[in-house]
Amino acid sequence: MILNLKQYPIKVLFPLNHAYQIDTTINTSPFSALIIDQLTQLGHFLMVNGRAHPSIVAAGYWLRKSHLSSIKAEYPIEQLHAKGTVFHIAPGNVDTLFFYSMVISALCGNQTILRMSNKLSDEAQVLLDLMNQFHALQADNELLVSLLTVIQYQRDDVITAKISRISYGRVIWGTDQSIKHISQFPLGSHDANNICFPDRYSVAVIQIKNESQLDSAVENLLRDIKPYFQQACSSPKVVYWLNTAQKLQNEFWRLLANKLNQQEHLEAADLMSQLLYLQRLPLLLSADIVDKHKCLLKKYDLLQVMEVESITLDSIKSHCGLWVLLSLKINSLDDIELFEHCQTMTVSGLDKSQCKHWQSTTLQPLIRIVPAGQALAFSHLWDGVDLIEKLTS
Repeated sequence: MILNLKQYPIKVLFPLNHAYQIDTTINTSPFSALIIDQLTQLGHFLMVNGRAHPSIVAAGYWLRKSHLSSIKAEYPIEQLHAKGTVFHIAPGNVDTLFFYSMVISALCGNQTILRMSNKLSDEAQVLLDLMNQFHALQADNELLVSLLTVIQYQRDDVITAKISRISYGRVIWGTDQSIKHISQFPLGSHDANNICFPDRYSVAVIQIKNESQLDSAVENLLRDIKPYFQQACSSPKVVYWLNTAQKLQNEFWRLLANKLNQQEHLEAADLMSQLLYLQRLPLLLSADIVDKHKCLLKKYDLLQVMEVESITLDSIKSHCGLWVLLSLKINSLDDIELFEHCQTMTVSGLDKSQCKHWQSTTLQPLIRIVPAGQALAFSHLWDGVDLIEKLTS
């Protein structure tokens, strides 16, 4: 079937000079040697030409041949088949995440249509520009290009419904409300499936015993919160201090704030959003908590730290990112209380066996525990979902 996009107000971002027609019958075998080779070439191109952008270099590094081959080795490839056409709706707050969703779908051999937010970040635009440059320079990447189409359009239920009807899978990143809305549009067959990634939040647990551990702990948390203005689901919003002296906590925040100030800035609108959240925070923490427990704001220019003794669901759901951290002291991992939509816990200064034992015995809702500094490292096993399994048949 040929999907004709010309009749709709759609902008094609990749590949440029697109014919605005997509042949939905084109697919290939999952993890074919040709698709792995072409993705590896793309990855090398991104690492060489995207050096000014760490997240683009990371995306290129993710596509190295040894990594793709290691993923392939986890599955009975001869039993897998491409699903067909898969429609991806990328997140607006972390829009370079679209790249991983898209290339995994292509790796599985699927015809992949991806809709991006109308508000592209500078980094997302650079990534798309590099992909188009790669396409223009590499005449032998036609299979990869034939499987990938990146589009942009204003919210339009007619277009979303049209693409959904010819799709055998749909990957939706967004709020609970947007996922519910998009899921109402029928897919192309009775066995087609939605793969949904709703809003989640993450936390960090840090234990520092002496000053020699400060620098590495600071660098790791900075790596987890700096990208995407701390708005990624896996970027910690809460820091739990495990048996760490107040003096070391204070020095940690000072060092983190200095590094953030040197590397980043916020626009006036973002500073206003940050201020409004902080003004609302005592109410979001509830009057009882404010009356009975400490709620102390420490301002460090861009970085804002609110020391509290407990958190509420409202304080998490309303969190704006923008380098605001809620800080709590705990005596043991058992003191941690998580909400049901918690995705990631990063750990710094803790023994691995201690974390493993706690995760195996706790009833707290949590999808994964990773070392600090690796919160944003993407995996084909994401948010508890095996993307290879879901994007093949």
